[in-house]
Amino acid sequence: MRRRNKILNTVPEQNLDSFLDILTNTVGVLMFISLFVTLITVEADSIVRTPLASETKKNPKFFEIRDNKITYINDAQVGAEIDRVVENLPSCNKPDFSLDSDLASSREYLARMSNYRSCLQSRANRLINFQTQTKYYTVKMVNASTFSLLYEPIETQPGEAEEQFSQPNSDFNQVLAELDPSEDYLAFIVRPNSFSSFRAARELAWAQGFEVGWEPHKTELPIVFGSGGRAIRVQ
Repeated sequence: MRRRNKILNTVPEQNLDSFLDILTNTVGVLMFISLFVTLITVEADSIVRTPLASETKKNPKFFEIRDNKITYINDAQVGAEIDRVVENLPSCNKPDFSLDSDLASSREYLARMSNYRSCLQSRANRLINFQTQTKYYTVKMVNASTFSLLYEPIETQPGEAEEQFSQPNSDFNQVLAELDPSEDYLAFIVRPNSFSSFRAARELAWAQGFEVGWEPHKTELPIVFGSGGRAIRVQ
């Protein structure tokens, strides 16, 4: 009887699991890169780029731009009013018994030290209760030791929109007319929703020869000036 030879398949079976894993990971990475590039492209127009700042000896004049409306902070007016208050504060002289230490425990020493402390407290109370008002802000002292002043916007004085402050007789242009470009520069505090009005105000300032500085300010943050003022440099 004739035997039939069977043809055996000698090709080994291949395991494709590793290849599929590599392919899946590669596709995932490509999708992540594509998503990242898309996000960067979409957000490119909303990124606020702060230009390089430079030092200047000119005096800053501060403006806030909120809800696309500009208001003059006028901290010079507030500073002048504080100076008048300080000039009228009582003079407090600390007792000095260093030359006669025997008096340090006397009633006279205790009485004079008590008067000195009362004088200091009176000065502090008059400063901490300081309050004034400019055209656009109610200004309050929030820390007498550092002369920190809180500027709260007056709701009935929202400021000027672009179509208003661009007019020759606007409050903004009247303020600029009182300033000197050789001595003053404009410092803008810009809220996130107001960059279009800021750019328009900056163009007007540049056209009149003023240097400009600015900084973004979060919507919820109040404006507080300390004894050292604010440091918005020319940009």
